[in-house]
Amino acid sequence: MGSIILTLAGIYLVILLLMYIFQNHLLFMPSSAIFQTPQQAGLSAEDVWIETSDGIRIHGWYFPNEESEWVVVLSHGNAGNISGRIAIAETLLNSGAAVLMYDYRGYGKSNGRPSERGLYKDIEGVIHFLKDEFDYPEHRIVMYGRSLGGAVAAYAATRFNLGGLVLDSAFINLKRMVREVYPFVPAFLAKYEFPTDHYISELQNTPVMIMHSPADEIIRFHHGEHLYDLAPEPKRFIELRGGHNDNFFLSQELIERSWETFLHDAYSVSETGGR
Repeated sequence: MGSIILTLAGIYLVILLLMYIFQNHLLFMPSSAIFQTPQQAGLSAEDVWIETSDGIRIHGWYFPNEESEWVVVLSHGNAGNISGRIAIAETLLNSGAAVLMYDYRGYGKSNGRPSERGLYKDIEGVIHFLKDEFDYPEHRIVMYGRSLGGAVAAYAATRFNLGGLVLDSAFINLKRMVREVYPFVPAFLAKYEFPTDHYISELQNTPVMIMHSPADEIIRFHHGEHLYDLAPEPKRFIELRGGHNDNFFLSQELIERSWETFLHDAYSVSETGGR
C-alpha cells in the first residue's frame, strides 16, 4: 500500500511540474493564420502597427466610423487572433463606434511572446497610438475585454481616464480560474495574476457594462456577477445566451442594442462632467 501511495504521489508531483513548466502553453494559444480580412468581410479597415514601450511591434486593424466620436478597443480572448473576430467589429460599427482590434504579442502578425506584463504593455501602446495618431481624447476611448482580455481591458481602465469599460465573459482572476478548472492544482503555482477583480474595484466614475451568459461552461456565470458587484456606478449587467464560445452569435442583436445604449449613456456621463 505504501509503495502505491508513493507512486501516486510521484505521478501527481510530475503532473504539477509539467503544468507549471508548460502553463504558458495552456494559457496562451495564439494562431498566426489569418482566416479572414476585413476586406473579405466587406468592411473598410486600415492595417496599423504599434510599437510598445519595450520595443515589440504589434498588429491591428482600425475600422473608422465617421459618424462617431467613439473608438472601441477590443482585447480578445486567449486563443486565435483578430481575424476570427471581424463579426464583432461589424457589430460595434453598427452600434455607433469606430473600432480598433489588435493582436497581443505573439498572436497573429504581432511580434514577441505573450506574458501578463507584456499584454499590459500592449494595451498601453494601443491607447497611446490612438491618442497620438488619431487624436482620440482618452474619454472617447472605450475598452472592450472578452474572456482573458477582460483583465487587460480592466487594467487599462485603471491607468487612463477612459470613456468606459465593457467586460464580456470575463473571469474574476486567474488563480480563481485555476482552482475551478484544475481543482487538483494549487493556485499558487499560477505564474500570472490577471486580477480583473482588483482592477475593476479601483475604478471611479467609469461607466461599466458586464456581459455574461448563465450557460457559460468555461468561465462560470458567478464570475460576471461578482465583477458586477465590484464595479462602480454607473453600471449595467447584460445576460447573454449561449456558451463561452458561441454567445456572441446567439446574442448578437442584444449585444448591438446594449452597446448603442451604453455609448449613449457614456456620452451623457462625459458631457455632464463625470469623466
